[in-house]
Amino acid sequence: MADELWSGAVTPLTFSLLADVMAEHMAHRRLAAAGFAEEASEPVFRLHRGHVYVNASLVARVMRELPAPFVTEGLLSLLPAEMRPGLAASARSTVSPAVLATVFSLTTRERGWMPWSRAVAFREESARLRDELSRPCDPASLDDRELAGRIRFLRSRMGSFLDVVSWGVIYAYVFFHLASQLLERWAGDASGMAALLSGTEGIHTFEIHDELREAAELARRDPAVRSAIVEESARTTAERCLEGGLGEVGDRVRRVVDRHGHRLAGRDLACPTWRERPEAVVELLRGLVVAPPHDREAHRAASAVETSRLLDRVGAGLGGSARRAVFSACLGWCREYYALRENMRYEADRFLARLREAALEAGRRLAREGALVSPDDVFFLDAGELLGGLEASLRPDLRALAVGRRADHERFRDEDPPEVIRGDDEPSPAPEVAPAGRSLRGVGVSPGRSEARARVVLDAAGLEGVLDGEVLVARATDPSWTSTLSLAGAIVLEMGGLLSHGAIVARELGIPAVVDVSGATRLICTGDLVSVDGSTGEVSVRAA
Repeated sequence: MADELWSGAVTPLTFSLLADVMAEHMAHRRLAAAGFAEEASEPVFRLHRGHVYVNASLVARVMRELPAPFVTEGLLSLLPAEMRPGLAASARSTVSPAVLATVFSLTTRERGWMPWSRAVAFREESARLRDELSRPCDPASLDDRELAGRIRFLRSRMGSFLDVVSWGVIYAYVFFHLASQLLERWAGDASGMAALLSGTEGIHTFEIHDELREAAELARRDPAVRSAIVEESARTTAERCLEGGLGEVGDRVRRVVDRHGHRLAGRDLACPTWRERPEAVVELLRGLVVAPPHDREAHRAASAVETSRLLDRVGAGLGGSARRAVFSACLGWCREYYALRENMRYEADRFLARLREAALEAGRRLAREGALVSPDDVFFLDAGELLGGLEASLRPDLRALAVGRRADHERFRDEDPPEVIRGDDEPSPAPEVAPAGRSLRGVGVSPGRSEARARVVLDAAGLEGVLDGEVLVARATDPSWTSTLSLAGAIVLEMGGLLSHGAIVARELGIPAVVDVSGATRLICTGDLVSVDGSTGEVSVRAA
């Protein structure tokens, strides 16, 4: 599954608006520029029972063209197990004619593709986005054709953004896995990457978390404010903050909503933004008020000591100075693109928020004329149906179509999807297995061990129940969940990889985490005693 780009079940509108744009601007254009014309015409994504899958055969073919040092075990782990054997051995020599031809093709066809220019280009593009997408545009003031044009514009503009981002995402994977491999080879400890990346500057997700953490510290000092946050409904507290109440804490909540209100509660257009639902910010704040989060500064200090030790090991012995110089350069690029990988999601939310805004206005119009049952049924149309409905002189009746797809989506969301699909075959459903006394396996992405009671969270609404120190079990996480994740004693996720959001958060906060645990939300129940080893990827479960 494409679970490092898409998390959980996806609505038809989200997939149809975004998948082709992502494939074209993040894959096809890059492959064409590299001289891989045949690969540039291959499909990249497929929607199967509400879940998005990536064409692993295409990824494997591209890996065979990479210089051998870049085809690391970590990079190979992105592929199904049966596709990995022999792939590293078949990769190209760094100075092979094929690799030199690819470099020449990229240099002549695509300006600024090298790593030293991509991060700068991303920051410049992000500044342009903030300016462009913050300009007022009320979808209700547009006529039907203008509204359809607005949706097309946002889709096209997102493509331009992805043109800039695409190399950065590639480099995030390449340098992370290359640095991990070099660390294991030269220091004997690949798990040390968690310490080396701790405290990476400029990640917006953690900047928001720090803003909320500071607000929580202020709230704990004021009994009246603390009482309002803990005892009132989140909606009431949010309204008080937005109306100028609750003093400095209210000011900070208001600033978070003003600056970061484009954040969605999930990776789908059907998810509300913080601006629409500011109580989501208060719910995050409440968790931090009730249970102070992990001591991030202490974790950073310990990571700094570990970083110094690891760099000393890399630089020890004959040739150590050269090894340390090479590794430090690689680590620098790794940190740069590690931050870009996470910030890409933050900036992409600007598009999703504006697309959601326009789609809901279209849904309201279709519902008023009886073409849909309710405005939010619009998320269960595809892009062609939505735009066609806006531009038709008479609205087509889309009610039955949307209602049926909504029912399918609800069913797909509760299924345990297969990890891999092959061609047009219909995969068999995963068998049910009793969890009691069972060891589950996944990919350890943040080292450490923790044993505590489980809290299974199926959606953002379930975050309010998370208690300090519990093992949080979910299908996937979202950047908007970060402050609640900071309360967890460990994290277990069904989806994700080494550069998924949950992995990045866990490493930064020093929380043991395991991802890619198939069926975790079915096999673990809230209250079960769960032991998590974030180094080995082992998750042990004892029923409550």
